[in-house]
Amino acid sequence: MININKTYLKYPPIKINKRKLPDTLIWRPKPVFKDDYDVVMFKTDGSNSYSTMHCIKTSETVNNKKMPYLFVLLLLSKPRKQGLGKKLLQYATKMSEELGCGGRIFLGADPQFIPNEVPHIFYRKFGMNTESENVNNKLDKFIKEGKQATIKDFHKIKMYYPPVQAFPDSEVQPKKSFWNCIKGFFQNLIG
Repeated sequence: MININKTYLKYPPIKINKRKLPDTLIWRPKPVFKDDYDVVMFKTDGSNSYSTMHCIKTSETVNNKKMPYLFVLLLLSKPRKQGLGKKLLQYATKMSEELGCGGRIFLGADPQFIPNEVPHIFYRKFGMNTESENVNNKLDKFIKEGKQATIKDFHKIKMYYPPVQAFPDSEVQPKKSFWNCIKGFFQNLIG
């Protein structure tokens, strides 16, 4: 009720807090399948820049240890080099912690989609590595020299975050078969 003489409002006007939108917004729809997640990130600056990621909670054997990981099956940014891919990988590490994977993620760095500028360099700059010391050293050399890597330089390879122990290609630890594990178990029991 408004009193004209005293300009008194019975209900004071609502104060609107005009906060600035963040640079990016994330949409994570409810998973359709268990342990299967989609994430979409887009810029709020009016551009059509967005990035999408598809992840699966799984386990991975690294250096003969099986641990829970978040597998990044797909990471796509359009247009590229806008910082959205990096932000999504950071989000993936947080999501990995939330899902009980301890912040561990891995992906297959695949050169076939962008053969003239493979993603391996981008993932290495993010802090990921491979189980091959030789590939890691080659990636570091490309980064140091500012060279652009192509499909001729790198093949499809798994990359991990946080970095895993790497071995020279001649010493890459072979994956133990099921039967070798059973054999080793009984050998330890007997002797």
